[in-house]
Amino acid sequence: MKIDRPNRWPLDGTTSFVPTVGADGEPVFVLLAKRTYSIPPNGKPIPVAPPRPLRTIDEYFDDGDPQTHTVSLEAETAPFKLATDFVVIGTAWAPGLKPIPSFDASAAIGDVKKTIRVFGDRHCIYRQGQTPRFSDPQPVVEIPLQYERAYGGIDRVSDPPSILMYPRNPRGTGYALRNQIESIEQLALPNFESPTDLLTPERIVVGEPERWPAQPLPQGFGWFPKIGYPRCSFVGAIPAFLAPGTSLQEESLGLIPKNQVALAKQFRLPSYDVRFNRGASIGLAVPFLTGGETVRLTNISPEGILTFDLPREKPQLALDIGRGMTELQPVMHTACVRVDVGQLDIVWRGALPYPGIAWLSELKRVVPEAVWP
Repeated sequence: MKIDRPNRWPLDGTTSFVPTVGADGEPVFVLLAKRTYSIPPNGKPIPVAPPRPLRTIDEYFDDGDPQTHTVSLEAETAPFKLATDFVVIGTAWAPGLKPIPSFDASAAIGDVKKTIRVFGDRHCIYRQGQTPRFSDPQPVVEIPLQYERAYGGIDRVSDPPSILMYPRNPRGTGYALRNQIESIEQLALPNFESPTDLLTPERIVVGEPERWPAQPLPQGFGWFPKIGYPRCSFVGAIPAFLAPGTSLQEESLGLIPKNQVALAKQFRLPSYDVRFNRGASIGLAVPFLTGGETVRLTNISPEGILTFDLPREKPQLALDIGRGMTELQPVMHTACVRVDVGQLDIVWRGALPYPGIAWLSELKRVVPEAVWP
C-alpha cells in the first residue's frame, strides 16, 4: 500500500533502520520501533517519558565480563525474527516471602506458559567408588534469575589437558565429566531446573564428552546465551563431540532443523540463519504477539503474582526508498518484562523487500517513518 504523508521520523533513538535478510534469505529493509511502559499496581502499562532508546549493545549481570557473566539485557537491534521473544528479567521469590528449600516459578503469555523449579543453594558431595550425593537445598527467599545459576558450566579438572564446556550453557553450573573428588566435591548445583527433567545424583557425572546431549536443558526466563547451543549453531558454531544422527532434545522441540549436524558437516547450511536472532529462553519464543495478550508471572515478584495485558497500540511504520512511501506491517519482535524495575519494553518491526545488494548503488532516497498513536 502506497501512502503520502509528511515524514515524522523521530530522532530520539527509539527507532532503527537497517538492510538485512528476511525469513527466506530475501533482502529487506527493516524499520524497528521501541516503546517502554511502566507497570503500575493496577496492571495497565503506561508509556514512560521521555521515551527509552533502543539498546544497541548487550549488557551483562553485575556489569560483568562477557567471558564470565551472562547477558542481563540483550541489544534490541536484531533486524529480523521469526517469532516474538517473550523475555522476563528479574528475581525468583518464595511464596509469602518465607524461606523454603524449593518452589516453582512460572511465566505465561497468552496460552503459553513455562515453569521452572527453583532450589536454594546446594552442592555435590563426593563418595569414593559410589554415586555422588546432593546436599539439601538451603531455604531461600529470593534468587536472581540468571543463566549462571542454571545447569551447565565448564569442567576444568576432569581431563587436565582440556577445558570441557557444556555447549548449551557454558556459564552455568553443575557440569562434571568424571566421578573424582576434584570434579565433584562442593560442585555447585543449579538453582533452576525443569520440573519434568530434574538433575539427579545418577546423572551428575556425564562420563564421556559426547554424552552431553543427554544432560538437562538449561532453564530460565531471560535472554538465552548467544554462545549456547542451539543458538550459536545458527552462525555456524556446531559444538564438538556431536555426531550426525545424535538424538537431540532441540530437534524434538523444533529448535533446530532436522539432521542439522549432518547438514552442517556437509556444508549444506547457511553460515548465518535468522534464527540466531531468537533470544528468548527455551519455550518462550512464541508465535507473533499482536498486543492485548495477558502476562501472568508467578513467584517472580515479591507480591507472588503479577498480571497485566500487553498494550494493544502499535506504531504506524512506513518507508520510502525512492518509490514512494510504503506502509509496513508492524510485527512484534520482543516483549521484555523487567520486573524488578517495573517496566516493559516492546520492539516492533516493519520490513520492505528491495532488489538486492547490487541495487543499493542506485539507492538515492531513504525516508523512514514511525508514528505512535
